[in-house]
Amino acid sequence: MGQERIFRRLLAKEILRKAYVEKEIDITSDDKSSVHGEFGSVDSWIVYKPEISNWINENRTSIEQTVDALLPPQLQDKKNEFVNWVSDTTTPNGLIEKAESIINNEEIASNDISEKFAEGGILPMFGMPTTVKNLYHGINRKPEPLSIDRAQAMAIYEFAPGAQKTKDKAIHQVIGFTSDFIKTRRNGFETITNVDTANLLPFSLNRWFVRCRACGFFETYSVERKAELESQNQFDACPNCGEDNPNKYQPPFKLKSPRAYRTNLSAGSDTKDDSEFLLSRPPIFAEKIGSASEKTMGNASFSISDNDVTWRVNTNSDKFFTGRLYNTNNSFPSNSNGYWFNNQWLLNDFATNVPDESGYSMTIQQIATSADEQIALASHKNTEIFRITPTNVPYELDLNMFFSETDLPHVKAQSNGVRSGYYSAAFLLQRILADKLDVDPTEIEIADISMKELEDGRRIAEIILTDELPNGSGFVRYLYNNLANILSESINPSNPNSYLGKIHSQTHQEKCDDACYDCLKVFRNMNYHSLLDWHLGLSMLRLMNDSTFVCGADGNFNFFELHNWLAFAKKLRNSFYDSFYSKDESTEIIEIEGLPIIKWGRRQRNVIMIVHTILEYEKFFGSKLVG
Repeated sequence: MGQERIFRRLLAKEILRKAYVEKEIDITSDDKSSVHGEFGSVDSWIVYKPEISNWINENRTSIEQTVDALLPPQLQDKKNEFVNWVSDTTTPNGLIEKAESIINNEEIASNDISEKFAEGGILPMFGMPTTVKNLYHGINRKPEPLSIDRAQAMAIYEFAPGAQKTKDKAIHQVIGFTSDFIKTRRNGFETITNVDTANLLPFSLNRWFVRCRACGFFETYSVERKAELESQNQFDACPNCGEDNPNKYQPPFKLKSPRAYRTNLSAGSDTKDDSEFLLSRPPIFAEKIGSASEKTMGNASFSISDNDVTWRVNTNSDKFFTGRLYNTNNSFPSNSNGYWFNNQWLLNDFATNVPDESGYSMTIQQIATSADEQIALASHKNTEIFRITPTNVPYELDLNMFFSETDLPHVKAQSNGVRSGYYSAAFLLQRILADKLDVDPTEIEIADISMKELEDGRRIAEIILTDELPNGSGFVRYLYNNLANILSESINPSNPNSYLGKIHSQTHQEKCDDACYDCLKVFRNMNYHSLLDWHLGLSMLRLMNDSTFVCGADGNFNFFELHNWLAFAKKLRNSFYDSFYSKDESTEIIEIEGLPIIKWGRRQRNVIMIVHTILEYEKFFGSKLVG
């Protein structure tokens, strides 16, 4: 427990427990708490906060004793800092005001104090994920809402408007978003309605985001910050690389996190069983929020951050979702007068009255102040994020995986090959780490790779790995702390029975030309299967360990992942020659710097050269090709 952030969470939980017990704070009237602790509901925080502050102000000695009891040896020199952090009840740097800011943060959509504090980083994160979202599909006779639930990161895809879900052999189609349904009493009668929210919206997060496919840039903005930057024309082109091609650069779009999802609340369609399933997880974007701990080792520059944010975003294949707010009245066989639901965001395609069918109907009522809006759906979390990139790149190599529309076809093709190398290295690191820690590879996620620039202006890329759990689980921090050993093992594994040992085995080399289910492919990374190649992945990791590695440009192919590359390249050259040029007397097959070449045409100025994906062949072999 040498990590300061983990100790702070444990300390906060014990301080809050003591304050609640000794001040006899009564939470029995609140809803049952979550797995993170029993600290009551957010609605009662205004009552709890003064009691907790009073206890802290009256019990500094007890706070010091608590810190002494919990403090690990690695953090002994920070004892006073922790005591002062708890004792500070008035400034934003103290525990109480930090807690207050999380209570007021509507982006954490929970009415349970312990859950809100856990997701906000004040309390430890225990148990299964609690960021579960409901899809409401009906109301029974009791009356009680009927729902299907999914984790938030899955819900933005599985419950997106237009999606269909099967329950009890009926198909329910999602039409939009709502705040959670609740059972309450009005005029002495039980009824169902939706929760009134502070922002009067069915969204807990309302931001804007910019994304650039040319450089991997992704950033989100508050409504106020977006307006400020837009007035300065900051979004006319990518803020990171200057790209303005609309096919590459996406200017600001609304980004929202639904509180809950809904159908038209009918009985559903009587059709065959739903065959819908999710093949793989959607891409992840990592956004830099705060500072990071940075290191350089070998030829790798790497960092770890515990306060950055990862995002999953559903843009509906870049068509986005268009709709607006309505009030709806839904009638049922058991209640012909219906139940009213306010501030319901409905997709335009489904914003119509539903006529009575077997007692089920829906009437929509427009809200005068609402207008059509295009939105993307988002799920986000704070977690630990590890970034790694080569420190130096030999001029014999080209590690730029980003290209522009004006680049020549061979430049675009090589960029895609380099992209393969980065993603292969990322999945190698994921699998190596999972094998060492004996965890499922899905506990470590791979974010969208972004662009970096070397001091000389050459473009390279940055591999990003994150912990899957909110607030981190320590897995990518282990990679950060043990990178030297892991890179060394990836090149020369000590255990033949380990994951790396099996990749380096003769058996694997003979049967796997690029990637297989024994090395890089898994069901969850199916979207990346066409990119993966263990040879390229190992070469990228070797470069990060050794800045002198030039991937055969010096004629040295005596590396495990390059062992058969030259023979394969010559075989490919010869096959191409036999198919197209064997009868052309002006054509010649030669080798330059050991690399296989075909020359043909007048004065043999036309050249086909078989090169490695990451080799910068044009700059270093151009003159020799025409000599």
